Amino acid sequence: MKLHALFFLVVAILCVFLLFVPFTRRFRDASRWLHVAFVAGSLFVITWSVLGLFLLSHQIADHTDLPWPRFWALSHMKSDIGGIGAGILVAVVTSPEFRSRRRRVKSSV
Repeated sequence: MKLHALFFLVVAILCVFLLFVPFTRRFRDASRWLHVAFVAGSLFVITWSVLGLFLLSHQIADHTDLPWPRFWALSHMKSDIGGIGAGILVAVVTSPEFRSRRRRVKSSV
């Protein structure tokens, strides 16, 4: 259980940093879809982490103290939200605009 909580915390912290990527110098003049995708993907994955931590906090010896319908709904919602967030971030990373900005070398004048 502690390893799962650590994983959720690390992912949440990394996604908080990803929220600020569109405002860095390299991505400041990027297209609007890239900015929105970074922010939306990060928010979805942060929500996934928070739901995961919430469900872990209600876990007692491999069982939950939540009512079964509520646990089921939150568990499935967590999976859906995580998939959407991961898909958005994969779309950002595989986009040609992201790759061209990663390779761009600033010339010092």
